[in-house]
Amino acid sequence: MLPYGFQRNNRLIGVDCYKRRFKQKIKFLSRMAANKFWKKTELTNLEQQVGVALTQIEQSLADAKNLKLSSVVDYTAKINAKKQVYLVYIPHPCLSVFNKVSSKLLPELEKRLKATILVVAKRTIESKWVKSHRSQTRPNSRTLTSVYDSILEDLVAPTFILGRRTRVRVDGTKFYRIFLDEQDQAELEPRLDAIKAVYKLLTTRDLEFEFRRDDVFYSKKGATKKVQRKQ
Repeated sequence: MLPYGFQRNNRLIGVDCYKRRFKQKIKFLSRMAANKFWKKTELTNLEQQVGVALTQIEQSLADAKNLKLSSVVDYTAKINAKKQVYLVYIPHPCLSVFNKVSSKLLPELEKRLKATILVVAKRTIESKWVKSHRSQTRPNSRTLTSVYDSILEDLVAPTFILGRRTRVRVDGTKFYRIFLDEQDQAELEPRLDAIKAVYKLLTTRDLEFEFRRDDVFYSKKGATKKVQRKQ
């Protein structure tokens, strides 16, 4: 057996083994990342990084194994953000899986990628004038208003929207005031600027966020007494 770095045919055996193992590792990681995407084209470098990070998180988070991705877009330059902002698109059938693991998955992805991660499900907007038959009706989930509202719900996950208000400024411009749960204020505040900027690029809508306490209403049910009949 030749020692490390011994030359044979003017080649270093140890260096060649290291390069071969490195290439095999890259192929293995790229294959793992490709399994997480519903995509026929080749993955970009950013998508490979997100795919590898997701497969590593699956080892400790078993519920994330059924989660698939569609694509990843870098919005850092588009919104002039100081921190990296990545928008991850997922297929709509995987939205229920993401909602279950969003509270644990998003912090882990942000730690590994050192960026702000926003996740949105892919949806389709249909025009009410395009019909193949007179009796055809458009589903409410595919209207523009419904899709825009659903995108906002995805961006603020894992918290929930408590209320929405439409306001008009003095100059006539319109903006939307969104009320969020104050229990999630510490987690959401670093992400709000990125959410506003990305949502405006996607929908051309201006947002303002406010935090308030979620009102919980309780109802008391009267106790029913059982009366035993005398025989």
